[in-house]
Amino acid sequence: MIFSSGWLKKNFQGRLHHLMCATVLFSALCTGANAQTPAPAAATGTSQSGSPAPASAPAPAATAAAPAATAQAAPAAAPDATFPPPAPVCHSSPGETGRILVIGDSQAQGLAGGLRWLYRTNRNMRVLDHSKISTGLVSVSFYNWPDEVHKLAATEHADVAVVMFGANDRPPVRVHGAVDPAQLANFTKIYSARVRDIMTTLKNAHIPVIWVGHPMVRDEEFSADMAILNTIFQDQATRNGAQFVPLWTAFSDNGHFSAYGEGVDGSKVRLRADDGVHLTPSGYQKAAKILEPLIACYQPDAAQKSKPATPSAPAPSSATQ
Repeated sequence: MIFSSGWLKKNFQGRLHHLMCATVLFSALCTGANAQTPAPAAATGTSQSGSPAPASAPAPAATAAAPAATAQAAPAAAPDATFPPPAPVCHSSPGETGRILVIGDSQAQGLAGGLRWLYRTNRNMRVLDHSKISTGLVSVSFYNWPDEVHKLAATEHADVAVVMFGANDRPPVRVHGAVDPAQLANFTKIYSARVRDIMTTLKNAHIPVIWVGHPMVRDEEFSADMAILNTIFQDQATRNGAQFVPLWTAFSDNGHFSAYGEGVDGSKVRLRADDGVHLTPSGYQKAAKILEPLIACYQPDAAQKSKPATPSAPAPSSATQ
């Protein structure tokens, strides 16, 4: 077939025009589609192709919240409060003398000395020191504290009990230096039962309990172990109607161990013994001072003294005025 050059030129120009129009239309359609389809929000987790986006999946529970074993093993797990909350109700001693029963290890023995210093001029307060050095709640073979407390509750008619343990109770929960969750759970179960036994025994004998937490110590791993114990003390106190008094912040310097700190008179003194665990006499005096507002509720006539004074009635106006 023979085509003229004019026809070929005209036909080619027409096809080129249709091709350009098609290209422009396709481009416009694509642009419009992109303009009308918003970018996927990160919250939807969907990509442009409609399939789930691989980015930023939520952290697993183990990462988002550290396991309890890890949190309890760190010194930061110590209770947040520095000083105990005020006692909600005061129960004054029914007699002329308030009797403070002190139970625990060598730390409790030092605290008993601090309490004696605190009430050295108060003849109405008496400290009954039944602490025993080198004892604790981890091992009951040498000294069975739960059994001894049963005897003390029956024989010592105390108005309040001050309890402090920990120096000899480092929890055996570490494997190659790291806390093992299974061993921690088993230790917590056994140790909590012994703490609970002491609290409930005293409570059943109508002796209120002030349980004193262990302060931070110089060795970091030792401190982590004391934080585990403090967590147990605080938990059992909440469950069994006792008052937990933390000493962690009061005997540290911005979260770090310090042998020196503010004494009861406001001056800087040495508060920690050479072993980095026990307190000095000044330290035990400071601890006793922290307990003073709570113990005040169990002094003779404390309930009456804590009541606000009743304003006197105004004098009747004179008839002549």
